[in-house]
Amino acid sequence: MERKKNKLMGLVSEICCIFEGVLYAVKWEGEKQNELHRILALWNNAEYVYSFVKANKPDAPKGISDDVLSSMIMESANDMDERLYHFSTHANRSLSEFFRPLDNGEYRVVALSKQKARKNYLRLYAVKIDANCFLISGGAIKFHHLNKDRPHTQHEMQKLNICKEYLKENGVFDADDFNQYLKEQK
Repeated sequence: MERKKNKLMGLVSEICCIFEGVLYAVKWEGEKQNELHRILALWNNAEYVYSFVKANKPDAPKGISDDVLSSMIMESANDMDERLYHFSTHANRSLSEFFRPLDNGEYRVVALSKQKARKNYLRLYAVKIDANCFLISGGAIKFHHLNKDRPHTQHEMQKLNICKEYLKENGVFDADDFNQYLKEQK
């Protein structure tokens, strides 16, 4: 199958395997790490998290000190990482238990559904390729209700949309297509 070349092709540098057959992450052009590793590194960086909390103080929950909120975010990041590992490696578990549709009103099966995983103020964004196969496109610390209302969450939505379009442009609509795509990339 010949791949289409377009503007989306240049943004995705590679698709990285996190857990074979179930969890993958996009590595964007110009980045040194795939999105999962990049985001977890940021969320575990005390200086970054504290600076983010200070810069977004108007949106941050009231009555929680910056130090406590920063600690909560870093604890949530570690919990999220452990839960990803658990749902990815236990045969009787599925990442579908961890990720949920981005659109809370989505109740039907949607090809390449946009998904989110959440823990307190953290969000991981992914495209659901199949029942237990996900491709992480990014993530954000989110204090505000709507993604469209803040530049950093708008950016994450753009990355999620690009990721979904990239898969479609490459003929990926389910796990079989995705596995074929991965074979062709080797």
